[in-house]
Amino acid sequence: MITSSGAKCDVCGKFILPLLESERVNAFSIAQAPGQTFHCDNKCKEAIIATDGDWEKLPKGPLRKAYEDASVRK
Repeated sequence: MITSSGAKCDVCGKFILPLLESERVNAFSIAQAPGQTFHCDNKCKEAIIATDGDWEKLPKGPLRKAYEDASVRK
């Protein structure tokens, strides 16, 4: 998410500090939230790719919590 204080990773919840060229704010989307854009740092981008579509493989943070909350409501 983009806040007034800068970009915040929707996966881990930490602020993204693109001070180095190797650190970027990466935009992504998920099928369960069509039309919404999410943001993550490079480390979490790799974590998202590694999940292979299984949200339970996400690291602790806001996105995983949203999936956990949604699965409890079913």
